[in-house]
Amino acid sequence: MNNIQYTNTSVGSELVLAAVKKRQKPAMILFLVFSGIFLFLGLLGFIIQNYVLVAIMIIFLWPFLIPAIIFVIRYRNPMKCSPLKKNPVILKQADWMFANMNYQDEIIVLSPDFFAPKTDLSAVIPVQEVLLMYKRVVTTNFSTMYFWVVETVRRTIQIPYLKKQSDMVDRCVEIVTPLCPYAKLGHTEENLNYLEYMKAMWEQTQKNQGTIQ
Repeated sequence: MNNIQYTNTSVGSELVLAAVKKRQKPAMILFLVFSGIFLFLGLLGFIIQNYVLVAIMIIFLWPFLIPAIIFVIRYRNPMKCSPLKKNPVILKQADWMFANMNYQDEIIVLSPDFFAPKTDLSAVIPVQEVLLMYKRVVTTNFSTMYFWVVETVRRTIQIPYLKKQSDMVDRCVEIVTPLCPYAKLGHTEENLNYLEYMKAMWEQTQKNQGTIQ
């Protein structure tokens, strides 16, 4: 991995940066809209000389304007966003994944070393870090949601899918599992204990090496 020649025009990098920006866009628009509303009402209050209204709008403006500015900055510079700050080599990983891609479908993109969900390409998963995989169904009064859960040493990734895609997810698990030397399948007490043990071991190793993030 250290010998990868990285270029910022490569396919993986562009797709990951686009995915990160896509995640920022809804919140950015929401905060900008509310900021615009309060700003407009504040200016209106100033015009009609209702300074109580101006004061109230100023008070309500800042909790929306400040996050709006932050989201605009992140949208314009995805490198400041959480996925890239937490994993500085994610763009190299994505470049490598797409350069060596050997499988993709509606659910994932896969190479021998990494895979990522199509719903969020910024969640590049090293196969060496996968510890546990299982399906999860969440039922509410309004809907039923389906997730393929991938537990790694660093985090939990929940990959959403439609009920009709269940067989496709099974196929993905079947293809991914042989590439993951430490992965177990199924949400069982034994596997959850294994997950906690392996994560604790990894964290201790990272602390000893001074590389934990």
